[in-house]
Amino acid sequence: MVFAIVALLGVDVRNIILAQVFIKWAWYARMIRTGVIQHRDKNFISFSRVVGTSNSFILMRHLLPSIAADLAVLASLDIGWAIINISTMSFLGLGVQAPIPEWGAMLNEAKNVLTTNPIQMLAPGIAIVSVVTAFNLLGDAIRDVLDPKEVRS
Repeated sequence: MVFAIVALLGVDVRNIILAQVFIKWAWYARMIRTGVIQHRDKNFISFSRVVGTSNSFILMRHLLPSIAADLAVLASLDIGWAIINISTMSFLGLGVQAPIPEWGAMLNEAKNVLTTNPIQMLAPGIAIVSVVTAFNLLGDAIRDVLDPKEVRS
């Protein structure tokens, strides 16, 4: 789908980012809906409704903190997914174009000299792996901090 959207809109950094967002918005909407459905019948939500609290207050003070950990983990995983996807598109020549430095484009250029200078592929490859791993670890740490079910001593 990302390839099709970029082919329709044209090869540009903004179009690639728009394609990534367009593909993932339904996933986020489904996650938010699932979280709201899980928490809407809990006692603290029912009590807030009984005492006459507004819907916006319930949403901001009760529901959003309850689903924030799941959304943070999903967002950090999706950042890693987007980095890999953008690098793949650039490696194939459909992503970021030549004047803008990008790891996938660097790997594409380094494959031409793979037999004579294989070390050129290490820097962008290690950068992609380390940044994606860092975002995954960040999401795990954010989940640990924001998880309301986590018991802190």
